[in-house]
Amino acid sequence: MIYLTDRQKQILQVLSDCPDGISIKELENRVSVSRRTIYREFKDLRSVLEAEGLEINNSNRKYSLLGDRVAQEKLRQVVKQVKSQQVMSVAERENAIAAKLLLEDEPCKIIQLALDLGVSEATIQNDLNAVEKSLKEYGIELLRKKGVGISTETSESERRQILIGILLSEINDYDFFRFVHNKKVNENFFLKLLDQDLLVKVDQALKESVFDKVDLDSDYQIMELLLSFTISIIRLQAQHPIESIKPAADSLKYQGYVFHFMALISENMKVNIQPNDAIYLANKILSCDHQQSFLYYDNDHKLMISIKVKNMVKSVSEAMHWNFQKNTNFVNRLTEHILSLTEHRVTPLPNAKIDMLMDLSERFPELYCVVKDAWQECFPQEKLTRPELQLLLLYFANEYTSSHNHPHLNALVICENGIGTSAILGARLKQKFAEINEVKLSRVSNIPNLDLQKYDLVLSTLELKGFSRDYLLVSPLLIDDEISHIERYIQDYERKYPIDSRKENQTHEVVKSHSVAKLNELSISSLFCNELVNDIKLQRLYYNADNLIAVVQECLAHTDKSIIKHQQPVAKKLLERIRLAPVGIPNSNLALLHTSTNEITRCSFTIFDLDNEIKLPAMDHNEIQVKRILLMLGPKDLSEPEREVMSLISSMIIMNDVNLHLFENGSQDEIKNAISSQYISDLKRKL
Repeated sequence: MIYLTDRQKQILQVLSDCPDGISIKELENRVSVSRRTIYREFKDLRSVLEAEGLEINNSNRKYSLLGDRVAQEKLRQVVKQVKSQQVMSVAERENAIAAKLLLEDEPCKIIQLALDLGVSEATIQNDLNAVEKSLKEYGIELLRKKGVGISTETSESERRQILIGILLSEINDYDFFRFVHNKKVNENFFLKLLDQDLLVKVDQALKESVFDKVDLDSDYQIMELLLSFTISIIRLQAQHPIESIKPAADSLKYQGYVFHFMALISENMKVNIQPNDAIYLANKILSCDHQQSFLYYDNDHKLMISIKVKNMVKSVSEAMHWNFQKNTNFVNRLTEHILSLTEHRVTPLPNAKIDMLMDLSERFPELYCVVKDAWQECFPQEKLTRPELQLLLLYFANEYTSSHNHPHLNALVICENGIGTSAILGARLKQKFAEINEVKLSRVSNIPNLDLQKYDLVLSTLELKGFSRDYLLVSPLLIDDEISHIERYIQDYERKYPIDSRKENQTHEVVKSHSVAKLNELSISSLFCNELVNDIKLQRLYYNADNLIAVVQECLAHTDKSIIKHQQPVAKKLLERIRLAPVGIPNSNLALLHTSTNEITRCSFTIFDLDNEIKLPAMDHNEIQVKRILLMLGPKDLSEPEREVMSLISSMIIMNDVNLHLFENGSQDEIKNAISSQYISDLKRKL
C-alpha cells in the first residue's frame, strides 16, 4: 500500500494537471509551501514514483511527470484513493519514532518506520540522529543493528515514564476520551499505537477499583493513570516487569487498589502482576491523588518554586501585618498557579485593561503594591503583565477579606502515629503557654481534612517535607530549649500580626470643607445604586446552547429591550472582550461578561442561570464548568458615581469566598441585599 501525506498528494495532483510542466515558483504558490520544502518532497517522492514507472522531470526550469499515459492515469487514481496521513512536524515525527521504539518489544526496521510515518528512509535516518541525542539525556541508549533493526535499551521504569510522557504531550484530551469511549477519532498516530479494546477495559476496571477512591482534580491526571496502567499491562504481557522500586510513603492502601484493579482486568485477559509493578502503579495513583499532594512534589523544580511562593507569602504577610500563611489551601492554589506561569504551560493574560481586575487593584492599592514588590523580590527573572499581577492580587485579596485574626492563639499538633505523644505535647503546650487557647491533635494522614487557617501555630514531631506553611519541629516532651523557641516564636508572631481590627478600626479623615458638594455627590450615587439594585434580575436560560458565543446572543436576547438599542454591536463588543482574556471566575461556576458602548442606554446587572453547563477557561487558566452568567452592561461614558457602583459590584463578586458563593448560588433578593449592604458599608466609611 502507498502512503502519501496530504502535501505529497497536492504536489502530485498539480503535476498531473500540468502535463506541459510548471515552474517551481508556481508550484510553491499552489501548494503554499517554500521552495526548500518542495525539493525535500521531490526527494521523498522519487522512490514512490519509480515503483509506478514514473519520474519527476525538469526541463527548461519546468517540472512535470514523465512516463506513459497508462502509468500517469493509474497515478491519478492512486492519488484519489490512497490513504492520507496528517503532515507531522519534525518534532512530532521524532516523538513518534521514540514512542514506537519504546513501546515495541522487537527491533524496528527503518523501512517499516518510513512506511508507518509516510516519509522516506533517508528522513527516518536523519530523525534517528536527533532521537538518539534526546533519549541519551534520559539515559536511554539507541541500538542500531544492521540487518536486525533499531531498538532501545534502558530500565523498565524509565522506558514507561518517557513513553507515557510522550503520549501525554502528543494526544489531545478530547480525542483521547472519545477513543476511550470506543468512538472513532481523527487520524492520530499516537492514539493508534494503543489497543483501543485494552484501553476501554482498563478504563472500566479503574472506574470500579481506583477512580472512586481518590481525588483527581483534572482530566490530565485521569489520562496519566489510564496510560500508566495500559502501558504497564502491555509491557507485562511482553514479559517485561519493572525493576526494583521503592514504595512512596503511605502507598500501602494504593497497592491494595492496584491488586483490586488487576483482579478485575484478569477476568478478561492473562496478566501476572509483579510486586514491583504494583508499587510502581501505586506510586502513580498516590502522585495523582489531590488529597495527598500537599506533601509531595514531582521534581526539584516544583519544590524550589513552592519555597519561593512560601517566601513571597511570608513577605506579603509581614508587610501587611496579616497572616496569609495560615491557610494552606490558599498557598497551594497560589503555588499551582505560579507553577503554570513559570513553566509556561499557559498563555499569560494579555497586557490590556481587564476591568474586573483593574477595579480590584484600585480597591486594594496598598496590598497590590506589596504583592508587586514581593513578586519582584522572589521571582526577579519572571516578568508578568499587569493583568497577571492583578490576578495574583485576586488570590491575596480573597484571603485578606475572608480571614480573621483571633484574640487568642490556636495550635495544631501533628504526630505520625497514635494520639499518645500528641496528647502529651498538647497538655504541655496548655501548661506552659497561657496565650494558647486551643490545641488540636492530628495524625499526619488527617491533615487534608483540616481547616488549617484556624491555627496560628503548627507543631510537629516529624518532618513535613513540602508542607505549605511554617511549622515547628519539636519532641513530644518539649525540652527547655524548645519551650524557649516557642516563646520567641509567639512573641515574633504577635509582633508581625498584631491582634487588632484593622478593617473596622481604621481612622478616616473627617471632611470639613466642600460638604455641600460631597452631599450632592453621595445623593446622586445613592440614587443610581438604588435604581440599579432594584432593576437586578435573575433569569433562567432554558435549553441554552453549549458554546459561549451562542450563550452571549441568548443572554442579550433576554435582556430588557429598553437597555440595548441594537443587539449585534453589543454582542460584538462582548465577544471582543472574551477573545481578549478568559471570563471565567477562578474557583467558581461563574462567568462575568461586561462591556460599555453607545448602544447601551443605562447600566444594568442581570444574572442568567444556564440549563446546560458550559466549559470555559478561568482567568487563572484552569477550566471550569459555568452554571451562571453575570452580565454587566453600561453606556460608553460612565459618570463617576456610576463607575464607582459598577466597580463595587465587580469587586464584590471576587472579593472573598463568602461573596463568591453568594453570587454563585444566591437568589435575586439575596444578591440585591448583599450589594445594598456593601454600598451602605462603603458609604459609612466615606462619611
